[in-house]
Amino acid sequence: MDTADELGPGGLVTRTREDLERLLRAGGREVGPLCAETLSRGATFMLWEEATRTDRVTAVYTRRERRTRKVGQPSLGFPEAVADLRAYTGEHVLIGYVDDRPQNGFYFQIFLDPEATQVIACLGVRPTARVGRAF
Repeated sequence: MDTADELGPGGLVTRTREDLERLLRAGGREVGPLCAETLSRGATFMLWEEATRTDRVTAVYTRRERRTRKVGQPSLGFPEAVADLRAYTGEHVLIGYVDDRPQNGFYFQIFLDPEATQVIACLGVRPTARVGRAF
């Protein structure tokens, strides 16, 4: 069973690939199942244990969404993810990712509740030649 390491460097949450796939498929928006499919094909993933304040995360991703749109970087569900973060009433979120860039895919950013039992938001970005990185 593949796990996101066991509280190794960076304070990673122990979650199996299958747990995260299940949460993403149940997430309700279109991007979650796409991310889950990428994960099921073996993409790299990581979840951090330390929760981050929701208001800070929302501010950062609001700016990133504007920048992504401005430079024309391909993305999936970015405005919806920002709206979901704004609507979330919890004080903290866990942050994770699923990285399919080595296969010319998307870099998915995932936001979960502090117990890692529910996906709050999920978005995907694809690096462009101009940008050269996910964000």
